[in-house]
This record gives sequence, C-alpha cells and structure tokens, in this order.
Amino acid sequence: MKASLRCVLWTLSVLTAAPAASSQAELQPCTQARVQALGFIEVATASLWLNSCSQIELQPPLQLQFDYVRSVPGNAMARAAMAMVERNLPEQEFAQLEDRLQAFSDRYRDIEKGDQYQLIYLQDGQVEMRLNGELLAVEQGHEFADAYLQIWFGPEPYSRDMKQVLLGDAR
Repeated sequence: MKASLRCVLWTLSVLTAAPAASSQAELQPCTQARVQALGFIEVATASLWLNSCSQIELQPPLQLQFDYVRSVPGNAMARAAMAMVERNLPEQEFAQLEDRLQAFSDRYRDIEKGDQYQLIYLQDGQVEMRLNGELLAVEQGHEFADAYLQIWFGPEPYSRDMKQVLLGDAR
C-alpha cells in the first residue's frame, strides 16, 4: 500500500472515530472503563465524552460510548437496561417514564465484536442511541436522560467499578 493511501486511510479512521454529537461543541474522551458481564467476562470498553475533562459532571452535552469486544444480543441489552432503570428510580418516576423507556430500549440491536454503541445527551435534552453511527432511537427531555443514565450512574449501577472509573473516582 502506498504511503499516501495509508495516510488517507488513517485520516478517515481518525475522523470516523470522532464523537457522533458533532453538532455540539467538540466532545473529548475523558474516562474509560472496562464493561464486564457476570463480573469477569469482558464485553466492551465504555468511555465518557465531555466538553471538558477538568471536572467530570453528568451534564449535557455528553456521550457515553461502548466499544464491543464480543457479541451481545440486542434483546438481552434491552431487558438489562429496563431492569437497571427500574432498580435505580423511585417507583412512581419509573411508572411515569416506563413506556418511553421501553420504546427506547427496544431499539437495541444485536451487536458483534467491533461494533460501537453511543448514547448521546444533547444540551437541549435530546437523547440519541446510535449503533456504529446509525441513529436507532431519539427521545426528548432532561428527565428522560437523567433516568436512562441511572443504568450506569445510579445508586445501584450496572457496575460500581465502572461507575467509579468513568466518574474519575469523584463519586
């Protein structure tokens, strides 16, 4: 392969690795953590993208990105997401958002090694779910975004270790 072609391919790979929330101020990867199933099977790497890494806060705009190292069924991810949200929200709040949460979670698709999911929370309260850059679901509202982020950052998150690492051991 000629050097110039390699340079073009490298540039394309860097550009396609940029956060999908390109309409927002440039987001940058701030923290990264391993995602494990059953506490020991590595599934993905999660990264938290923010405008500034100097202070890790879960305020929009932000992006939570998952780079997968193994296959995971979409329906398993949807069931786990709903269980995690329900576990972390007061019963009344979950009941008010349940239909919207379910519709959003039902958009998960089967993934293969090398796939990338992105959860993007925009300044106006819009939440996007993307798989390899393809928009799968959109929901509106800060209340919805805050509820959905409870999966990873709530009092009983998917993984306490992952939460601590992504938040920079700040919480």
